[in-house]
Amino acid sequence: MTVPPTLDDTDLKILDLLQRDARLTQATIAEAVGLTAPSVFERIRKLEQRGVIRGYRAEVDPTALGKTLTAFIRLTVAYDKKHAAGIAALGHDPDVLECYSVAGEDCFIIKTRVKDPSELEALINRIRSRITVQRTVTMIALSAVKEGGPLSVFAAPPAPQAAHKKRAR
Repeated sequence: MTVPPTLDDTDLKILDLLQRDARLTQATIAEAVGLTAPSVFERIRKLEQRGVIRGYRAEVDPTALGKTLTAFIRLTVAYDKKHAAGIAALGHDPDVLECYSVAGEDCFIIKTRVKDPSELEALINRIRSRITVQRTVTMIALSAVKEGGPLSVFAAPPAPQAAHKKRAR
């Protein structure tokens, strides 16, 4: 069993800031968390070494690349001789943005962004050629209410309690 790394409040603040803008300078982060820039540099280096920070990347607007259709594909697959190689292929397909093994009715849920329905169909056909698919259910997203937000690094505030006051008679 892997023990999660211990993170103090300063680490959490640094992670929150970096998730929101990974291009912040160490001086800006240092000012926000009350440390010196060299101390922030050292903390970030340690977070990277421990695997807490897994990397940095640019967030590209999918529409700039013509990828205007977001879809979720639910897969039910057979556990046959094609299974292991087929699952590995899913992980390497550039149109598969996310793939989760799930409990319940389905085996996997895939998130994709493609240009149009014909690209979506081509992806589904590629999947079917690599793994024995018993069933697919595809949902096309109409819009995103929230997408790709940062992970919550602080404890969620408690839900507001409804005030139950007795009326005076």
